[in-house]
Amino acid sequence: MKTNLKKVYSKLPNKKVNLKAQKVALGLVDDISYDYSNLEEEVSRLEYLLDEFLPQEFDRLDEAYALLKEVLIDNSENVIYYDDVAQDEETIQSIREKADELGIDANEIFPNIDNYSEELARLRNLSEEFEMSVRQFRNY
Repeated sequence: MKTNLKKVYSKLPNKKVNLKAQKVALGLVDDISYDYSNLEEEVSRLEYLLDEFLPQEFDRLDEAYALLKEVLIDNSENVIYYDDVAQDEETIQSIREKADELGIDANEIFPNIDNYSEELARLRNLSEEFEMSVRQFRNY
């Protein structure tokens, strides 16, 4: 008669289980970077960026680029620059000299001559700032 323990062993499948292989397989699972739900979330985020966010932002960038190019490069606003009126500085100086020679106020020859000179100085400064913006745009 078999002992109870031998009866139990005899009922078990006579199959060897390689526990080392199972341990390696379980260890490999630990090497997975994300669990499924986190991976799914990250993939969805990237998909949103590619499908919605980036196309919208690139469209906005294209519009802004086109507008800046029109204003900064193509001069669509038709503004004047200091170079367009730089010769006026010399003309104003000549008017002042002639007025002095004649012993009269330069404003009698050219009303608001002082204001005009101030505006020329402002235009010179603004033109320099504008040129800096053009350079900045071209460097993009």
